[in-house]
Amino acid sequence: MKRAVIGWDIGGAHVKAVMLDAQGQIVRVLQQACALWKGLPLLEDAIKHVLHDWQIEAAACDHAVTMTGELVDLFDNRLQGVRAIAETVQGYLPHAEFYLASATQGARFTDCVTGLETDIASMNWHASAQCLATSMGDDAILVVDIGSTTSDITLCEQQQVWPVGWSDAARMAKQGLFYTGVVRTPLMALGPLIAWQAPGESQPVLRHIAAEYFATTADVYRVLGELSASDDLAETADGQGRSMNDSMRRLARMVGHDVEDQSSDAWLSLALAFKAAQLASLQNAIASVMAQANRPPKTLLGLGAGSFLVAALAQRLGLAYEPATAWMPAGSLQLKQAAEVCFPAYAVARLWQAWH
Repeated sequence: MKRAVIGWDIGGAHVKAVMLDAQGQIVRVLQQACALWKGLPLLEDAIKHVLHDWQIEAAACDHAVTMTGELVDLFDNRLQGVRAIAETVQGYLPHAEFYLASATQGARFTDCVTGLETDIASMNWHASAQCLATSMGDDAILVVDIGSTTSDITLCEQQQVWPVGWSDAARMAKQGLFYTGVVRTPLMALGPLIAWQAPGESQPVLRHIAAEYFATTADVYRVLGELSASDDLAETADGQGRSMNDSMRRLARMVGHDVEDQSSDAWLSLALAFKAAQLASLQNAIASVMAQANRPPKTLLGLGAGSFLVAALAQRLGLAYEPATAWMPAGSLQLKQAAEVCFPAYAVARLWQAWH
């Protein structure tokens, strides 16, 4: 008899959990900040917080796990990180199984990570794509997951995942893994120049931006009103607040100004300029991945904390757009939207139920 299953996505900055009931319906979603680079006790606390918040015993559910947290500089290498995370997880979630995928063995779950570390490390993108590929039929689609820190761009066709590479290094080389997100990305990464039309100017002017950790993309999307508070969990660049004025102050520093130098309209236009720069870089990455496809996809399928950008990217590229929520069973749109941000956790839970 099937039981409820919790999918876990153990990242370097967040722990995400999605619970499905025995019928596969989303019943609970939780995203917890977890600065894993500060130590494994923070991961322990995050797991305990989820279980406590949901008032459940770990043994009452099955547990499916994927991870990217092995990348943090707490660990000397990925192998060490995968083993340490798995040991920590299994200390609190008995019989947890880990998602793995490789070009030679396909995708499956295992309760023993030894010898399989490479196939387990950073495979959350594959779990998401595999889950969607089996839901979307035989059409060619492009899964675009824009998260807090990175974007995953993955081709799917004939219900199969066709990645541009299997390792982070290979995917980064071909832009399937693109280090830009809507929360933690330092704005200097969008430089070195920004085209900004300040108030009183007749046209945008290219400006050099500060190569300093003054502001992040969270400031941009906070000012634009596009970042959900539930996804705005990372520390700010200066350790100060998340108010509109705080965010504008950090943005102003990127171009050598104080917030008092201009009206709020100026900093709103600067936020739009940084958004345009990020969209342009994402568009180029998506176009690069599409160029590697045997059959170019006609649909972008968006998910992640930055899914609000994917519709705009689809329009720019002349493609159809579908949100991942269209394929997620839940009793409310709110639950679907929360699970879309935590999609890899949802994906491993759904795949676990399908394969067991």
